[in-house]
Amino acid sequence: MEFNRTEAEVRVEIQRLQAGITGLRTHGSFQATSTGPLVPGCKICTHMAHMSFQLGFRCNADCPFCFLHTYQADHPDDDETYYRRALLKEFHRRRDELEGVSLTGGEPLLHLPELEAAVCEMREAKPGLHFWVYTNGILADEERLGVLQSLGIGEIRFNLAAGNYGGIMLKNLEQARRMFEYVVVEVPSYPKQKDLLMESLGELDRIGIDQLNLQELLVTDANANKLEGEGYQSGILFLKKYFLYGSRRMTYEVMQHCIDEKYSFTVNDCSASRFGRE
Repeated sequence: MEFNRTEAEVRVEIQRLQAGITGLRTHGSFQATSTGPLVPGCKICTHMAHMSFQLGFRCNADCPFCFLHTYQADHPDDDETYYRRALLKEFHRRRDELEGVSLTGGEPLLHLPELEAAVCEMREAKPGLHFWVYTNGILADEERLGVLQSLGIGEIRFNLAAGNYGGIMLKNLEQARRMFEYVVVEVPSYPKQKDLLMESLGELDRIGIDQLNLQELLVTDANANKLEGEGYQSGILFLKKYFLYGSRRMTYEVMQHCIDEKYSFTVNDCSASRFGRE
């Protein structure tokens, strides 16, 4: 992948697109720019009072855009046990400053017993924490969703891009809507998938999701050779990151379309390049 674009070039483009949309809201750390109110997990994230708890690296999808090193296997890696223990120690060190915890993977529903144990320990240590779960939705049937519900988890986020916005994932998303207070679709803005996302928006509105999170597509050594397009660098030194050029432009094109169609859900530009920067 070539990295010929500049961050300044992207910033000018996004500012122009933002100026063409009335009523946009900015939030806290400037990571989020949205068309409406944010779900609780995003509110917590924008003022940096959350912790990401990665349950494991095992996954049942193989997404070309995934920026993490995951693996597919019937059994978890023993190293994941030590990793979760380290995260729990980190949680106990930071718990006074935390308002919420996001449960990620890999695919968290492949680690359901470990998820349950971790949530119970964290909730006992700090009652009132807000938890939210990320899933690709493949395993998010009524039984597994029921386990999450019984743990008091009120927010769930589906990455429908993992299944090209169709199949069992949409059915499971609709089931989740009947069970959870907050239901979010969170996907990378990958121009190659733009048409598939656009075609699904009416169905997402019918189901009644609360929010569509569009992530700027992070480029790492895990996906750089799989992505189509060119990239750009953001930040300097230890803050240096790489992103797919055109990803945020797609976000605002989708955002404008949702406004034009008067869809009821909030659309949020989740741009990690500006996280924590003022």
